[in-house]
Amino acid sequence: MSVRKLTTKLAMLLVLITGGVNASAKDHDLPPADPFAFDPDFNWFEPIYDADILDMKPKKRAHTGWFSTYDRIHLYGSRPEQIDDINDSNKLDAGGGHRYEIGYMRPDEDTGMLFTFLENSAVGRDGLRVDALNRINDEDLDGEPAFALGDNRFGLPVFPEDGNVIGYSRRFYEVGLTLNDMSMRSYELSKTWRMEPYHYGGILEPMLGLRVITADDTGSLSVLNRPLQDGVGFGTSPYVVPLIGDEFENTEILEQSIAEIENNIYTLQAGFRYFKYQERFCYSAEFRGFTGINLQCYRSQRRETTVVYDGNTTGSDVLSNITVTNAAQFLENEEFMIGFDARAEIGYQLTKMINVRCGMQLIDLATGVWRSSRNLTEQTGGLLQPTIDTGDRNQHYVAVGYTFGIELNR
Repeated sequence: MSVRKLTTKLAMLLVLITGGVNASAKDHDLPPADPFAFDPDFNWFEPIYDADILDMKPKKRAHTGWFSTYDRIHLYGSRPEQIDDINDSNKLDAGGGHRYEIGYMRPDEDTGMLFTFLENSAVGRDGLRVDALNRINDEDLDGEPAFALGDNRFGLPVFPEDGNVIGYSRRFYEVGLTLNDMSMRSYELSKTWRMEPYHYGGILEPMLGLRVITADDTGSLSVLNRPLQDGVGFGTSPYVVPLIGDEFENTEILEQSIAEIENNIYTLQAGFRYFKYQERFCYSAEFRGFTGINLQCYRSQRRETTVVYDGNTTGSDVLSNITVTNAAQFLENEEFMIGFDARAEIGYQLTKMINVRCGMQLIDLATGVWRSSRNLTEQTGGLLQPTIDTGDRNQHYVAVGYTFGIELNR
């Protein structure tokens, strides 16, 4: 055998050996199949330039994988319908809350899942703030109340109801009538599909899923009964009533009527999201319609607090503070309900993964919502005395307003 042939065979053998080792090593390093595995680069703040998106097709700009959003929402809520001549059911009261979304869009099949949580509260009230009979707890103000919690406890009183209102350094009562108090929470789980882009670049994402809503409505009436001081009157108000008699000269009585209604709504939901990119901007519109059953529960109770002082001047000490209630009353009901949720937003792309956005949202629980009501009864002298009633069990609730937030890989 010649030296040239021997050298050629040895070289070929060396190549086969090293190639086999490398191939074996590569096969050994392959990870096991994992449907939840993904490889994020976490370059959320990587800058993006106009040249990067100028010629990018809409299909490529639509993100895939995990995404999340947060929005601060300011939705104004409608008041309950009234059975008396109180025509304010179309009045909207200021409200606020939050909206969170998290989901996953599969890049290979253009399908995914979306979970959305929303909370919003709207409150309206007619009332006033009335000083307690002693106005100020001097010892609490000095940090040395008569019944303190001891050293290293900030000098707080053992009976917090006897102390000054925290943050105000004085004692007072909030009296009046609740006009609107609705707290709403919504939980959504939807299956989504991403369609092929339309001719002008718009993309449609149909969705189908479940939606659970808790809408808690509260009605309350607070009236303070207090004595005249030195026979001097304090005008007329349905929320502040004079106590007549020497036996009440050091006494005040707070009367509260409370009605709490739980609307537990379980629905099926269908809708869509349509969005379109234009340079750094993204215009989107969403609509969700839902229908289902509302399991309702009504609870009412009356509470009375009697406070007795050792005098009726500023700084008088509390001798007793007694609160009594009647037995809570309950009612239940079931209603069919239907509603929708519509949004319109505009977003601006800041970085590769982060967008900021703002928009409008409208939620309409069109039927099947139980809300409390109030009546006005004319008393002697023409004074209108409000009362709390059970209300209609088949009302509506509208929440509309503006939103602003941030998107991550949406």
